[in-house]
Amino acid sequence: MVNTAGSIALKNNAPSNDAHLITRLNKGGYYVIGKTNLSEWANFRSYESVSGWSSIGGQTQNPFGENRNPCGSSSGSAVAVAAGLVSVAIGTETNGSISCPASVNGVVGIKPQLDWLVVQELFQSQRHRTRQDQWLEP
Repeated sequence: MVNTAGSIALKNNAPSNDAHLITRLNKGGYYVIGKTNLSEWANFRSYESVSGWSSIGGQTQNPFGENRNPCGSSSGSAVAVAAGLVSVAIGTETNGSISCPASVNGVVGIKPQLDWLVVQELFQSQRHRTRQDQWLEP
């Protein structure tokens, strides 16, 4: 599966294997049915970057109004759950990517401890602070 960090610069970046979490989910009978938008480079592309925007996917829209902020770098995951497209979504915690999208999109965000996860597949800029996160229906 292509891994772009939301950047057109990585449009064709296909890792040789899936992330550890995806491999474990697949073994448990769960499968990825799609990918959501995120803030390009986890919102670390500039000091004034817009939350939920990427050169790959454009602007993520909050399902409660186009003028409302979707919030957080993994905003597409929370928006997909809030819009009823999926029951569960996965993202990464780099810059408020769990609490902010969950709070503005009306869903629950779960943030497991960092030592529960394998983080070697993450982009270097995120590695020291990333946690997998997920959103569940309210």
